[in-house]
Amino acid sequence: MQDIYNMLHYRRQFLIANRAIEELCNWQYQPVDDVHLYAHPDLEITVQERPSTLLLLLGYLFDPAYPTKTNKDIISDVVSKVCSFQDLIAAIKPYAGRYALLYRDSSTFAILHDPLGLREIYYCIQPNRVICGSQPNLINTYSEPHLGVTQDKSILHFYEHDLPLGRSGRLWVGDETYYHAVKHLMPNHYLDIRSSVARRYWPNRRLEKMDLDTAVKQSCDYLKGTLKAVTTRFDVMMAVTSGIDSRSLLAASREVRDRIYYFINKEPSLNDKSADIRIPKQLFNNLNIPFHVHKVDGPVVDEFRQVFLNNTFMSTDLILPTIYNVYFKNHANKVNLLGVGEIGRDYYGKAPRNLTGYYLARNLKYRRSSYATRQCERWLQEARGITEACKVDIMKLFLWEGLLGNWGVVGNSESDIAIEEFDPYDSHYIYEIMLAIDRKHTTGSPPNFFKAMYEEMWPELLEFPFNPPDTVRDWLKSWLVRMGLFQHLKRWRYSLNEKFYTS
Repeated sequence: MQDIYNMLHYRRQFLIANRAIEELCNWQYQPVDDVHLYAHPDLEITVQERPSTLLLLLGYLFDPAYPTKTNKDIISDVVSKVCSFQDLIAAIKPYAGRYALLYRDSSTFAILHDPLGLREIYYCIQPNRVICGSQPNLINTYSEPHLGVTQDKSILHFYEHDLPLGRSGRLWVGDETYYHAVKHLMPNHYLDIRSSVARRYWPNRRLEKMDLDTAVKQSCDYLKGTLKAVTTRFDVMMAVTSGIDSRSLLAASREVRDRIYYFINKEPSLNDKSADIRIPKQLFNNLNIPFHVHKVDGPVVDEFRQVFLNNTFMSTDLILPTIYNVYFKNHANKVNLLGVGEIGRDYYGKAPRNLTGYYLARNLKYRRSSYATRQCERWLQEARGITEACKVDIMKLFLWEGLLGNWGVVGNSESDIAIEEFDPYDSHYIYEIMLAIDRKHTTGSPPNFFKAMYEEMWPELLEFPFNPPDTVRDWLKSWLVRMGLFQHLKRWRYSLNEKFYTS
């Protein structure tokens, strides 16, 4: 049994180093030029090389247009189209996946990850044996010279006092970390391996407006193709709640529904009357499709808990019982599908005319954090010009990079100890579509964009309510949203908070 727990250490993670790391001799090893790549045995590696170009995939890619293609097929297709790093960015856009991609040609040596950054990458910003890896604590463990905890007082204060208040203590702000000289590679950025500098690669063109019918057709084809691809290659499970995103994946799975295990985890915050259990049970009963409600409570073996908390820096006990009692013990051979479609909705609303770092930090629920405000202001100064030039909604880009790129990735990284998780929305292809449609189609519950996708793929799913309020507070928020007042009131309240904060 101890051997099993030993194999769970840093499961599905990787490390790239300037020098050999003898302690990782039981991991997969791949030299690339003069650097050394180590990958846990459960992380798939695919390599394709031409005389002037090398492409190394850590994880997996799916081709929605050709669902039967393998990682090797896709990487071969990509390499055949690539003569430069910019070619690479264009070539991988149509695919979905959870991956880190190492690219080398005569002028560039870089690594980037999937658009949401779910296959996380952290990197050293000063010379060290370690260049980059999946987690900051993994980097710290094998660093030479040893890096240790940062001495930056503002970071330490944020970690000790502000962070515990933000989304169950799991929402970091910005690209810095708790460790000295270690940064987080944020979504839409790549790392130059030679200089240890992160650079933005997306958005890289002006997004032209797209009409609703075209957006719906292209999005439905993409999602249905992705679901066919993942169910062709893996055993699949899919959580379905009363929400918009999970039901859109259910709609996309209609043609492959017999290949999917549908479920919901009965977390401590839920009971049989909760909408996230009651609605999907009714829905699947009407569809005559098996649906499973998992009990998540039960003891967790201490050896597993210790490995779990050590594997991912931001991990907590929050979802540990689910990961151990549901995924690890009963579904470890499956791929768990989760959907993040918030970029297709008006999640944060329209940016105020005088957008500030404080307003962004306040959207992350940091009301009095000077560190969070400074980090958001820094992001704003860097992103404002590119969003204006490329006609990208700055609040949606902030949602993508500021919230989903930090808080959003933690759960996936935590689950790696037990199960592989994949988000079919994780592609620049569909996110560009979502950002190109008119704002009026992204408001409401569900928005016109999603409603039209349900009508195209599985119209019966519209017969059941979306996120019906469980509490008086939920009901009030839902009413304010329907009346078009919620975003106005939020903006006024945050503006008032800022006046008190700066006074």
